[in-house]
Order: sequence, then C-alpha cells, then structure tokens
Amino acid sequence: MSNEMRHVGKESKRLLGEQIVTGRAKYTGDFKLPGMKYGKILRSPHPYARIKSIDVSEAQAMDGVQAVVTWKDVDRNIYITNGFTPSKHHHILDEYVRYIGDAVALVVADTEDLACEAMQKIRVDYEVLKPVFTIDEALAEGAPQLYPEFPRNIAPHKNNLNFTVGDPEKGFAESDIVVELDAELASGQNPLPLEPPVIIAEWVDDTVNFIASAAAPAYCHQNVASSLNIPYENVRLVAPAVGGSFGSKLYSGNVHCLVFAAIMAKAAHCPVLLRYTKEEHFAAHQNRMTTRGHVKLGMKKDGTVCAVTLDQLADAGCCASTQEFMLAVGTNTLPLLCKTDNKRFNADVVVTNHVPSGSFRGYGYLESTNIVARAIQDACEQADLDPMAYYEKNALLLGERYHNSMAEPHPWQHNKSADWSELVRETAKACRWNERWKGWGVPTWVSPDGKRVRGIGVGAAGHSDTGGKPSNANVTITGLGSVYVSTCMAEFGAGTRDVVLKVAAEELNVPLESVRLSEADTGATPPDFGSTGSRSTYCAGIVTKLACQDAKRKMFELCHEKYGVPVEDCGFRDGYVYRLSNPEEKYPLFPKLLGKVDGITGCGHFEGVHNSTIFHLQVVEVEVDLEMGTFKIVDHFGGSDAGVIINPLPLRNQVQSFYAGVDIACMEETVWDENDYRVLNPSNIDYKTRTFNNVVPHNHIVLESNKNRENDYPFGAFGVGEPLLAPGGPAIRMAIYNACGIKLDDYPFTPAKVLAALKEKEGK
Repeated sequence: MSNEMRHVGKESKRLLGEQIVTGRAKYTGDFKLPGMKYGKILRSPHPYARIKSIDVSEAQAMDGVQAVVTWKDVDRNIYITNGFTPSKHHHILDEYVRYIGDAVALVVADTEDLACEAMQKIRVDYEVLKPVFTIDEALAEGAPQLYPEFPRNIAPHKNNLNFTVGDPEKGFAESDIVVELDAELASGQNPLPLEPPVIIAEWVDDTVNFIASAAAPAYCHQNVASSLNIPYENVRLVAPAVGGSFGSKLYSGNVHCLVFAAIMAKAAHCPVLLRYTKEEHFAAHQNRMTTRGHVKLGMKKDGTVCAVTLDQLADAGCCASTQEFMLAVGTNTLPLLCKTDNKRFNADVVVTNHVPSGSFRGYGYLESTNIVARAIQDACEQADLDPMAYYEKNALLLGERYHNSMAEPHPWQHNKSADWSELVRETAKACRWNERWKGWGVPTWVSPDGKRVRGIGVGAAGHSDTGGKPSNANVTITGLGSVYVSTCMAEFGAGTRDVVLKVAAEELNVPLESVRLSEADTGATPPDFGSTGSRSTYCAGIVTKLACQDAKRKMFELCHEKYGVPVEDCGFRDGYVYRLSNPEEKYPLFPKLLGKVDGITGCGHFEGVHNSTIFHLQVVEVEVDLEMGTFKIVDHFGGSDAGVIINPLPLRNQVQSFYAGVDIACMEETVWDENDYRVLNPSNIDYKTRTFNNVVPHNHIVLESNKNRENDYPFGAFGVGEPLLAPGGPAIRMAIYNACGIKLDDYPFTPAKVLAALKEKEGK
C-alpha cells in the first residue's frame, strides 16, 4: 500500500460544518410541509393501570383539533417490534398503561399549544394495578405479569444468550485465584443528545413518508414497517441533519415516536410533526439498560485467565426490544478482556413498569465491561499483579483465535484488526504508567496536610461488532466527471458522511469537490444497517470503495472496447482514463467514452464479518478530598488504534468524547421516585452532566497499525469511537481505591457514598 494518499489522513472542510455553525443546516424540526399539523401525547400518571374508560369528546369538539386517537382506534396488529425477537407483546396504544409516561391518547391540532390544551380536556378513568419496578420485584413469586406472552416477566429470546465453551469448571480448578462477585449497573444513564426525537410523518396513498431525526435510517425503516405491520416498500424515511444520537436515535427497538407520528398522520389525513419535549426525552423515550450480573473469574498469578462465567439480567422497562441484542453484543467483553477458551454465559431480559431501556453508546458491552472489570480488579489485587500487565497479557493478538457467540454457526473467529497488546504497551509508555503505578492501594500523591490523596487506575473495553451486518452503496461517474455516491448513512455529528466522501475521492483519485453524496433516503438509496458500533468507517468505507472499483472496471472495459487499451493497463483520475504504461495517453470521459448526459454506475455490497474487533484503554488519575468525600479527575489518557486515520479532526473529537463514560461514575444518574418510578430529574438542570467549563485534562494516542500492512479495510481504516465510554467507570473505581482504599460499587460515586465507605473502612 502506498504511503502517499491524496485525501486520506489530511484535514478537509467538513461537509455540514459551515451550515451548522451559521444555523443553515436543516434538521427535522426545520421542515414545514404544506398542511402540516402538530401532534402531542397524553401520558399516563400511573406506573401500571387499566384504562376503564376514556372520554375524548370535549377535545374532539375544539376548533383546530384534527384528530384524537385512543387504543380503541388503533389496529391491534400494531406493536413495537423488529419483526424478529422477542415475540410481539407491546401495543403502541393499549388498554393497559405500563409506566408513568406511557401513551394514553394522541392529539393532532393546528398548533402544539392547541394540542396541549386539547389533552387537558380528555377524561380518563383508571383502575390502578400493582406495579413491578425492579428485576427482583418482576421475578418474585406471585408478581404481577405485565404481558401474557412473558411468563414470570421474562422475554423469550432468539439470540445466543446461553452458551458454554470449553470446560469452565476445569479452568477454575486449575486457577491460582478465583474471584466471584455480584455487580449492578443501575444508574439509568440518559443518552442526552441535544436534539430530542423529532418526526414528521405523511401518508401518500398506502405509503408513509418520514422526515426523521434517525441515525440508522434503513434499520429504523425496517423496524417501523414491522411495527406498523405493513410491507417494507410502504415506508420511506429521509434523515436530514441529526442533532446527535449516542445510540438513542438508532431506533433499533424503541420506534415508538415514529409509529406515533404515523398513526397521527393517518388519523388526521395530513402531515404531522411530533416533537418530544426535553422532559419527554428524559422521562418517556429511553435510558441506558439497567443490568446486574454474577461473574466468576479464575486466573493464574501471572494474569493468565483459566475460566470466566457471567450470568446477567437486563431490565427492559415496559417494552422488550433491543435489550437481548445488547446482551449478545456484550458477550464479546469476555474474549476481549479475558483470554480463555473456558467460558459460560447466561442471560435473560425482564420487563418492569418504567421507561423503556434502549441502545446507548457502548451498546451492551459497557454494561458487561463494568461487571467483569470488577472481578479483574479483585483478581489482580489478590495476585499483586499490575493491571496494565493483565490487559497486555489478555489482549487479542493479530490473527489470534477467539470465540464470538454472535457469529453462529461459526463462532470461532480470528482477529483481523490489530495486535491489541501493542496498543496496551504503547498506551502504557505514552502515559508513563510504569512511573506512576505504585501498587494496589497505594496513592500516587498525598497532600502535605493528608486531607487529599490521588490514585491511578486503568480500564479497557472492546467488542467484535464493528464489521457485522450488511452495507451497500452505489457510485455513479458522469460523462462530465462528477461523482455521485448513493448511501443511506446518516450524519449525526461523527463525520460518517465525510469518511464516505473521502474514500470515494481517494479511490477515484478526484478532487473532493467533484464528489456529491445523496440524502440518507431509504426510498432512493440501497439499504444499509447504518452507523452503529463503530462500523460506519469500515462498512460504509468498504462498500463505497467497492462501488468505485466496480465503476472503474466498467469504464476500463469500455475503454478497451473502444480503443483497445488493455483493462489491466488502465488508470483513472480527475475525470479521465489513462494508460498506466504511458500516463500521457489520456481518454477524457466526454467525448471519448461517455456522452454529456451519461454515466457509469458501480455497486458495492458487503455482507459483514464477525472478526473485526475494536479495543480501547483509559488511564485515569483522581484526587479525593477525604473530608468532603468529593473527587475530581486530575488526568485522563486514552489509547486507540484507528488502523489508518481518514479524518484527523473528527477523529480527535471522537477520542475526546469519553465524558459520558467517566461521568457514569462521576455524576450522571436518572433519579426515580421509589414510590412510582417517575423520573424526578427530567431536565438539563436537574440531570447532572459535565459542561465545557469542567473539561478534564486529557491526552491520547491513536495508532495506525494498518499503515504499510496488507488488509481489506478501506485504506486500512476502522472505527474507534464506540468503546470510548466503557473503560472510564472501571478506571475511576480503581483509581479511587488506590487513592484511599475504598471500593465503590454503586454509580455514580457521590460524596455521600465516598464518605460512607471511608467511615466503614475506619470502622466508624
């Protein structure tokens, strides 16, 4: 592979950059269709109840109210479902409401204010039922059953959530150290993109057209079609600029807002805009999956893992949808952090009476990482083993075999991405780990008065989902040399479409200005699983490159037919074909090969692979105030490998976007009322997040291990962004322990929890 590339690795102007900073970028809420009305949702004040009666007559009689819809008006074949698993159970509107915020009625009116006023006119009589709020309550003997389809409130699953590999019991018997513990992730972190869900729906004959703030349009399209119980071709979805997602706009399961909008538009016979308020975004959309697990880890004193088992339960909230997929992805924490062929995994999804959980950056494996990392920390401490040495020993090598439960029927795969042990070594070297690590329970610094102490910790995370699922793209080269890329990849802030642009320009050797990208329109572009799990750079990049190569092949064949130039002696750049053996011999597309209004289209298809892994480390140093119980991050360091860097500035932004990961330990938490599980902090004021004024000192390294190495990644590049959230919490937990000798298990680590642990340690 040539080291010198025209566009890859070089800074360039961002596609939407100027439009975003000048306010001209068009988001869904900026569109206004002719005759468009506005939708609002009347939501339940009870966590579990049956609607005995509902009177909408007064609301319907108001001037300017176009439609009022209740569960009696909706086809009973409309569920929230992906059409695969779990079985259909959650009606979009139902006789039963199953959390505070569940939909009771839909109102469409000339204005949003009028729709809100009409909602106040609806009279509902409820029969209040006994709810279940937690996994334990849902599984208890005699607990209320939320759905007849789910005995014991457990959602049957089709993904591989129950497997045993090798002989775990033999592995534990051979171990020097065996750690067994229970852990829970219960903070219900909110994805918190700036833009809440905004949807416009319009029916044209039997087709529903959406303009939607959706990060994975084709995937969302499929789930909406399944939920509405209509053919795939009867849905069209266009995603303009998307104001952030962090997983919450993949609509990989919780497609409620799109289905609501479609029902509203059909009932009102006009286009309808449904825009969640920020309070609805917090309290009625989705949050991070609550989960708990029992982990057992067996290890030799040198860090060789002999066996690992994990039993995990996930809380779906009121609707089981994407959680089993998240658990399945989370199984890849085991081979990425614990290198052994002896492992067992068992998991179930449980439904409860609160807001649905759903996809969030770190999809599934943040949860499993935070459970398994606690066992790793305890085992390393018992062995008096440097945790960085553990991660180096257990990092997958290039080509090394590992078990990927998601790759059935061929779960044994060979890592194709990078030698991750090299990343561990380079990260340790760059952050001066060997100088700073003092041992377990030993501070790196103590203030002269002894009131403040510092400690260092490290966390790692990875998964094997970056290459999964199919992608498609088409590339058309016109007679005048313009290039049009047809892709369904949406842009939501990560620079995904800029990657596609650069890959096309690099492969065709044309200026960036010559390339145009289609809208992310499911009705006009080939389907694509979408930008999720750091797959977009790899998968969108590779299909774009394949489509360019296919278009070039067709051009070269045309040049051979017309002028006898051997196909293997053809090259292409800047709108013309030339001889490789004689670069001065050129054949402009027009008029030599194509007409002015003509073009050649290449197609790129990628089935997806199961052996493309991703890995990331974070080193955190904290300072704990022993009197106040507060702590702060005084240094943060990250280590990633991009294969090859395509977009330097967006990559830098990606690797600096770790705050939601560390802040799961520092401050972020959904607070539920213990009596009814309503969300008590549904605003940007009450839900605590880090602001720019509180940015912590940070540095990082990004390796480019695919430079000068043969590989089938697009110019050597693979994604880095997805794992950045998972290691932060475990690293902070370890750092606090090394600073002051306490182990905290309940996120976030508030001053009250720190002080209580310090008092317990001192026997007070």
